[in-house]
Amino acid sequence: MAKPILKFAGLFAIVAWCLFPFVWLIDTSLKINDLALNSPNLFEGPIGPNNYLSVIQQGFTYNLRNSFVVAGTTTALCIGMGSLGAYAVARLRLRGKAFLLSGVLALSLFPPVALVPPLYEVWRHADLLNTYQGMIVPYVAFTLPLTIFILTNFFAALPVELEEQARVDGASHLQAFYRIIVPLAAPGVASAAILVFVYAWNEFLLASTFAPRDLDVQTVPVAIASFTGSVQYQRPIGTITAACVIVTLPMILLVLLFQRWIVAGLTAGSVKG
Repeated sequence: MAKPILKFAGLFAIVAWCLFPFVWLIDTSLKINDLALNSPNLFEGPIGPNNYLSVIQQGFTYNLRNSFVVAGTTTALCIGMGSLGAYAVARLRLRGKAFLLSGVLALSLFPPVALVPPLYEVWRHADLLNTYQGMIVPYVAFTLPLTIFILTNFFAALPVELEEQARVDGASHLQAFYRIIVPLAAPGVASAAILVFVYAWNEFLLASTFAPRDLDVQTVPVAIASFTGSVQYQRPIGTITAACVIVTLPMILLVLLFQRWIVAGLTAGSVKG
């Protein structure tokens, strides 16, 4: 009897430890005036939606729209091009395939900060600063290699006989790919899409460099970093935490929506037979 109780207590402690930052974030975002900084008690009132209203009044809805456009477009391009590239690597007989995949993965590990100065000069001459394209192009460049690497393993695990049967029934290579292979590889596609979307949604360095001021293209990480208090030198912790709660909600909904595919994608290939 004591052993199950100890397991439950340990599990409860781990869950409480993991959830405490989110509880603090929500509690702080609801505190009014200086309580967010000066209150020693976690649940001390008064509380209210003032910080959320202030965030909306600062035009944060435009930043959310920009992040959705940038992250959504990046994800669509990466999945569209990455699935074709991964399928080619998985199915074609290429010499040095392992070396090719290692090189693709190495590209995804390249530090973006090393490319900021030259990219900024190129973007400045190409008039791509403060534009969606100026952020989407490097985002795709950095996330496409990882997408290809993830999807290659899923496509390689699918039996080639499925495509051959579709070809016998009159389907083209492209039709067999989109109607047979992609639906069967849905867990891998969903996992890759989540990783790409989260990267583009949270990315700060390139967004703050290529679109630092224009509200029409500024994404949420840059907007949160530029929040100011109602008086000079005030730390706007209340509005910052409120904005963080708003930004986190789409990520939570996205994970809950694709939870079944994500779990299947993470566990695919762990059991044989």
